[in-house]
Amino acid sequence: MPRVLACQSHVVHGYVGNKAATFPLQCVGWDVDCVNSVQFSNHTGYGMDKVFGSKADAHQLTQVFEGVMRLKDDYNALLSGYMPNRNTLACMARFYKEIKRHNPNLLWLLDPVMGDEGQLYVDEDVIPEYQDIIHSGLVDIITPNQFEMELLYGKPIVNISDLYSAIQEIHQFVPVIVITSCSASLFDDPTHIYSVSSLRGSPQPYVYRVSVIESYFTGVGDMFSAMLLHQLYYMFESKNISLFHEKTNVVLNVIHRVLEITKRLSANVKGSIGDPVTMREMELRVIESIDCYECNSIDKDFSFKYDWTLCS
Repeated sequence: MPRVLACQSHVVHGYVGNKAATFPLQCVGWDVDCVNSVQFSNHTGYGMDKVFGSKADAHQLTQVFEGVMRLKDDYNALLSGYMPNRNTLACMARFYKEIKRHNPNLLWLLDPVMGDEGQLYVDEDVIPEYQDIIHSGLVDIITPNQFEMELLYGKPIVNISDLYSAIQEIHQFVPVIVITSCSASLFDDPTHIYSVSSLRGSPQPYVYRVSVIESYFTGVGDMFSAMLLHQLYYMFESKNISLFHEKTNVVLNVIHRVLEITKRLSANVKGSIGDPVTMREMELRVIESIDCYECNSIDKDFSFKYDWTLCS
């Protein structure tokens, strides 16, 4: 049974961060050790005045990691997500780099959680810190959205050519890039969400076109990163990297089905950020989706693959 060390946020009620990642990973056979970067009553989508708890500081994280380091031989993978500020991010990175250098075969998936749609929701000084982590060459997989990809790249992405250039630039340091969502303007299609995956050395990236489910969900990226880590870990174990785009497609299908279940069981309520009533109703139905996580292949009717050449 593989074991992953996951450092990201924690909420008591609901499913984001480690709460969104742990149960799905356990369902597919992972042991999950969690380091919590924040401890909140619920996620911030309920409204900032309705969130209670605290953010871990670098000293607190260091105390936890110093104990965890005694177990560094136990890990097969590292997962990192939301870190509230530069000091906590640097702390996590210091220990993760040490573990990765100790075991170069270990897989590190980093979700550079910084913001979305042009808006930062962490301190601005995390940007150069994330860039330094990426440039270390120790991260195997990143899962930014388009805005976060722009921050890592250091330039705006306004067309497909820019996107390709950004991917090639970051591939100098990171072998696997999955851009979880691109702006509607990039593909001129507001009725779908577009994701892009790229494996260093492959002829071209791949595009996935996913139908929009009308609502506001939280924790989706955290679950996506967890399921992608699972799929790619076993892909690399089998040394069959030709399955990369298919495995990314599988993960998108898993997440889409979880969102469909969540929407259906909430009586089709439309979640609205800042509204605690609808946000509570639209918490991911992680338990009810238990049958989704084991998916390892997909019927062609459910394929989200879309030809990159049609976009470029």
